[in-house]
Amino acid sequence: MAAVHPKLIESLVEQTPRAMIAMLIVSSAYFWIFIKFIPFEILVVWFVFQMFLAMYRFYNAIMFKKYLAQKTHEKIEKNELYFMISNVFQAAMWTISSVLSIVYAPQPYELVSLIMIIGIITAAALSMSSLYKAYLLFFFSMIIPQIIIMISFGEHQHIGLVVLIFIYIPATILLSRAIYNSRLSSIEANDSLEKSVNELHRLSIMDNLTNIYNRRYFFEMSKKLIATAFREQKPVSLIMLDIDLFKRVNDNYGHQAGDYILIDLVKELEKVMRKSDVFARIGGEEFTILLNNTSLEGAKVIAEKMRLTIENKVFIYNTTSIDITISIGVSELNTENTSIEDLYKQADKQLYRAKHKGRNRVCA
Repeated sequence: MAAVHPKLIESLVEQTPRAMIAMLIVSSAYFWIFIKFIPFEILVVWFVFQMFLAMYRFYNAIMFKKYLAQKTHEKIEKNELYFMISNVFQAAMWTISSVLSIVYAPQPYELVSLIMIIGIITAAALSMSSLYKAYLLFFFSMIIPQIIIMISFGEHQHIGLVVLIFIYIPATILLSRAIYNSRLSSIEANDSLEKSVNELHRLSIMDNLTNIYNRRYFFEMSKKLIATAFREQKPVSLIMLDIDLFKRVNDNYGHQAGDYILIDLVKELEKVMRKSDVFARIGGEEFTILLNNTSLEGAKVIAEKMRLTIENKVFIYNTTSIDITISIGVSELNTENTSIEDLYKQADKQLYRAKHKGRNRVCA
């Protein structure tokens, strides 16, 4: 069975309560109209089956909702199959209703039954078109027995109705297809818009080259994290790092090599970092990392591990080996450094000290 867009199934689930209530109302109308002719016990049994069908369809909708949340495609497809089987059962029940009207009621009550069924088929185009194949199965399971019944009467008015039914068939199929296409187009348009919004949001907070946070978003997020740390009295530290003599890489190997180094360096540092750490590119070859729940001593250990990782890493660009080192400055949230701006300035001072002392070192 071909995969159906999840939001089409969501639409079907949303329509199910209204569709089943409407079906029970029509069933009640049938019961009231034909109680004069059809034995009461038979009508009760028929109506009970309709109620069981409605309850199953509610259960089927609940299962759809559950499987959609779990994203279990196999179970969704199996539930689609059960939905289609229930449609065939519903069509069979209404065919039985037509047969009962023929057996027990005088003419022209078979036409009353036909009108009810045409109404159900038409209404189902609105509630069921989200699963288009299921609707087609339901449509033909409902309409073909009615054509056979009308032809079996053989009278002029019944043959005339068959002609009208053959006109009705393509019109209703086209209507249901149009509803399906409209819903699908709307869903695809919304998906596309959502993706565009998400991409714009990503671009607004991420560095395009290294795919880590950019400077603006780093400071925005850090203010919130520091406010939380103050409230909960937890330590926070900041690492500032800079690639030593990075201009030489660009001058000697080209800017593409420099970009490659930046991307690869980020990947190596991410292996050392924790998921809770906030990593951002501040400038050309400058990066910063906010360490949650980490003291100055803990931050120095992490910084040294990062320094050694980069020192021992062999960066190879187009078969050329490029040696890279980094200098690191570390600061800690305390009574003197009470904001992200204070932390940044202090870490930047320590980074300058590391550069001044000969690079490839950590200062705190």
